[in-house]
Amino acid sequence: MSSAIVGTRIRQHRRDLGESQSNLAKLAGISPSYLNLIEWNKRAVSIDLLKRIAAGLGVTAETLDGSTERGLHETLLEISQLQAVDSAGVETGRTAELIGRFPGWSRGIAALAQAERQASRRAQTLSERLSNDPFLNEAVHRMLTRIAAVRSAADILIEYDDLTAQERKRFTAIAAEESAILSETGEALANYLDKAEEGDRVLTPVDEVEAFFEQRKNRFGELEQASAGLEITFTDSRPAARVEQARDLVNSRLQDTIEDLLRSENVLESAAAQKRARSLLTDYAIGALLMPAATFADQARNAGYDVEALADTFSVGVERVCHRLTALPAGEDVPRFGYVQANAAGTIVEMLRLDGLRLPRYAAACPLWALYRAQQSPETVIRQRAVFPQGGRIVFVARARHVGLSGFGKPRHYVTDMIAMTEADARLTVYAPDSAAPVEEVGPSCRLCPRVNCAHRVEDPLT
Repeated sequence: MSSAIVGTRIRQHRRDLGESQSNLAKLAGISPSYLNLIEWNKRAVSIDLLKRIAAGLGVTAETLDGSTERGLHETLLEISQLQAVDSAGVETGRTAELIGRFPGWSRGIAALAQAERQASRRAQTLSERLSNDPFLNEAVHRMLTRIAAVRSAADILIEYDDLTAQERKRFTAIAAEESAILSETGEALANYLDKAEEGDRVLTPVDEVEAFFEQRKNRFGELEQASAGLEITFTDSRPAARVEQARDLVNSRLQDTIEDLLRSENVLESAAAQKRARSLLTDYAIGALLMPAATFADQARNAGYDVEALADTFSVGVERVCHRLTALPAGEDVPRFGYVQANAAGTIVEMLRLDGLRLPRYAAACPLWALYRAQQSPETVIRQRAVFPQGGRIVFVARARHVGLSGFGKPRHYVTDMIAMTEADARLTVYAPDSAAPVEEVGPSCRLCPRVNCAHRVEDPLT
């Protein structure tokens, strides 16, 4: 991809400067015919040669190598997968050339696609909340109850002329009281809808905690630093025993750090949210003790971010490795991960979001995700190469694990852990799909998916 951008960039800069191919080739120490092959993307360019060509053009090598356009290239390829442009005959093989020749137009197309995605995410959030949010359902139920009470009192006052003054006063008071409550409920509902339209509105304790983790990019440097200062020697190789030993240390040595974090974040407004956040931060600190940041980052890179291999290396469960992957510090060669956990009923019970992937909180996710397929093959890692209606390509890696008691006659219950990464980031891992791997068309949820011919659709899309 980048070599195609390089060749086009060289040709474009040379023409803009009015420089001849033969003179630039002489300055770079190569033949004009070889430069011609480079400009038409027939030959790759070494770093040393690129520097000589850049010097001949009076620009930096970074101007020509296309490194800043790689993300733009991925975005344009995603756009080419959109259903709206599927029949337009987009020349995906010439995407790099488009970026090289018309960078402004390329950025403009990407910006339009980004705006469309933001609108879709906003519609998804509103649709989920309007369809499934318990607060909204309760508020509507309260309004209907109060309306019925006001109507009943009003009907009695109108239909019965023989009411005594005391009875009429009592029913009038009922109507006035119920009307006041109805007004308050309506005002609360209006405020809710106004804030819900913002898309990122925190509505429930679960929302509060997820917003808390999302603000911090799933990483808490305070806990990383505090845990790094603790000396711990694990005397038991069993994962469960090691977790309990780490938990005891967190409870005795790191609780002050956790409480400081809870007090410093104004997004955690409710007691329920603080309780849930305290539990998750405790688990985070346990992971930091079991898998120290620097060691884990090195081992993860060496293992290609293989969740099972890392679980064996650190003698922990796969779910703890998945959590730890989402906390890796950002870097140019470090993939970003999201995490989802679902129970046997298909309910998403925990999520750590990934930029670019909108996960449904209030509605059921797409049944085609590997998240739900994994429980058909417990303890087996399943990789899925998925494309969303907006063109985004995501690689899912899911594994179902047994929870609860073990032994003969004991029921087998499973939960599924799934990490998610962009296809570009997946190339940095052992889960990189080859070109022959099928790309499965999925959606966020039926309500927000425009794939009308999907055989697994259970409700009509939002229109």
